[in-house]
Amino acid sequence: MSKLIEAAMAPDVIDHSWRRLRNEHTPWSVTINRDELQSHLLRHILECRQEVLSGKYRPQPLRQFPLRKPDGRQRIISAQYLKDKLVQRALLQVLEPRAEALFHDDSYAYRPGRSVAMALARTRERVRIGLDWLVDADIKQFFDTIPHKPLLKLLDKFIDDRAAMRLVRKWLGNGAHHTSFLRSPQGISQGAILSPLFCNLYLHQFDTALSKANIPFVRYADDFLLFATTRRQAENAMAFATQQLDQLGLMLHPDKTRVIRSGPQTCFLGERLPRPSR
Repeated sequence: MSKLIEAAMAPDVIDHSWRRLRNEHTPWSVTINRDELQSHLLRHILECRQEVLSGKYRPQPLRQFPLRKPDGRQRIISAQYLKDKLVQRALLQVLEPRAEALFHDDSYAYRPGRSVAMALARTRERVRIGLDWLVDADIKQFFDTIPHKPLLKLLDKFIDDRAAMRLVRKWLGNGAHHTSFLRSPQGISQGAILSPLFCNLYLHQFDTALSKANIPFVRYADDFLLFATTRRQAENAMAFATQQLDQLGLMLHPDKTRVIRSGPQTCFLGERLPRPSR
């Protein structure tokens, strides 16, 4: 029996996970709506737990919703059924402490005890000490373009549990995109409970490379700033970041990435940045 699956399916973990989800109006499954779930709540949760423990659990297809973008184009948003959310939430509760022991201090998104306000405070602190030349960057279509092969290799090492990895592979398969006949699967569902963790795990390699190259940064998911004292240093930092992301099968968004000096003309995470102190 998988120790990781057993830990995720422990009664206290399931209870805590359900408390995080109980106010959602999402259907439990393809065949069981929210009202039916509530009528037989304990039975459905116990059956779900037993399915996972016995290896019979199978993820359900993601629900698809069209969303019109500001430019008039349509985007498809994917969402999980509540049953799959519960299983992923339980696994997240077990995996998150492991990940937190790895992550860089300047990564702020999707992490317990961290916030946009903290990322902005760190940003202002760096500008204040003279690191006021910035690479204001965004990774193009990040969630949709993460390649599965290197992601799975990374997750296999991190999770180190065959049964848990079988579930992960099924979940990733549900949210995969195939851009051509020959191209390997890529992309993870932004609506899945585990996707933010996978995002940070995949970009932890990028964070580590920046840190080893002594390039100060603040990253919030796929939005980040690199800091430098001169334009030339910032341009070199952007070239380094471009190279590192290319090795991960990712790329900077050409329309949302620039070298600029800090000031009110620059917004990061919805806030205008301070002017240089010098």
